[in-house]
Amino acid sequence: MRCLLVTGHRLPKFYKANGEVVEVELNYIESKIVAEIDEEGVLSYTIFGGTPPTVRNLWMVDSIEKSLVKLSTHDVFPYKSKLAAKENAKRLGLQTFKYIPVP
Repeated sequence: MRCLLVTGHRLPKFYKANGEVVEVELNYIESKIVAEIDEEGVLSYTIFGGTPPTVRNLWMVDSIEKSLVKLSTHDVFPYKSKLAAKENAKRLGLQTFKYIPVP
């Protein structure tokens, strides 16, 4: 899964590929409904709620696509995988960082 490197703040700042930190205002939300169909064809809804930026590996923004576009205008892009993000963080000498999973 792709991911973003962020600071540890409650509303995080984002790391660019060169290690520079940038603050981007996104539309965070406090709950999200996820609809899924199981192997028997039964549709169920799960409500996730909590403190942004992530809840149970869900990025708590109103629109992931709009958020990624907004971040790209600030030269912030997701890494191909968590391993790629971790290796780049080590290469850049980042001491503290977190990941935001991006589908």
